Amino acid sequence: MATDTSSLYVEYKPLLSSIAYRMLGSLTDAEDIVQDIFAELETMQTDHILNMKAYLLKMVTNRSINVLKSARKTREVYTGPWLPEPETADAGQTPETAAIQAESVSYALLVLLEQLSPVERAVFILRETLDYDYRDIAELLDKSDANCRKLYSRAKQKVSTAPVPGREERAAAEPPIAVPVESTRVTSDQAKHAELLSRAFMAAANSGDFREFVGMLADDARLYTDGGGKVRSAIFPIIGSNRILAFLQGIAPGNIKPENQLLIDVNGQPGLRLNRGDELFAVLSFQFDSDSRPVRMFMVTNPDKLKHVTP
Repeated sequence: MATDTSSLYVEYKPLLSSIAYRMLGSLTDAEDIVQDIFAELETMQTDHILNMKAYLLKMVTNRSINVLKSARKTREVYTGPWLPEPETADAGQTPETAAIQAESVSYALLVLLEQLSPVERAVFILRETLDYDYRDIAELLDKSDANCRKLYSRAKQKVSTAPVPGREERAAAEPPIAVPVESTRVTSDQAKHAELLSRAFMAAANSGDFREFVGMLADDARLYTDGGGKVRSAIFPIIGSNRILAFLQGIAPGNIKPENQLLIDVNGQPGLRLNRGDELFAVLSFQFDSDSRPVRMFMVTNPDKLKHVTP
């Protein structure tokens, strides 16, 4: 007998979508995976499934691993740094939406997760963001508890010390910035700093002078722009506050207008939606080090990655 999936869809879609998104860094691909799983479930005999939640988690995790394996080849030849699709919400969101966003994984962490192998990424997400024990993770991935412990330890070490992907080593000789990952969640201090930085950016756009804003950045801060070859963007990371200033002063006159900015939530942390006229131009977000210094800026301008941005 075919399964009535409507109640399962309502109950488990948010969880499955969040796992797929954290695995892939793509809201579009995450939606496709989850829809395919429920479409397949409608045609299946499910009487033998004792734990439907575990079954669905295993399906979405393994499919995400398979998609990620093939996607990595494409990302290696991507034009410029590959950045995840931002998950956004209106800054004036409802308490219910705010509660959901509070469970978001920071955008900066999603970027760092690109350093992991697909299986390492699965273990890290299940352990760190969902607090699954190693026995449950082992069952989902068909691995031993000990193996999952090793994979998690290796993944956490990589995430804590890895540079952001994007031809960084070829772009400059400076050593990578190590940003310890104490938590997958956005802390209240980080959120406050991100909002101050966002408002400083808006003030700079209003005055046309970005020197005060750039003065808030670390001297060795780095700006990553992802246009995906669809729009003009920097192919290499822009390293150093002086170069970031020159870049912002260069693009601002035609693209960054004070009346076309909106403070929004980007993966649980304040960021900016930048419009060019009536059209969305970019989403901007920040990463801080352990001393709350803004050390990285992420500007997504690829229109394919902005389809889900809050209108």
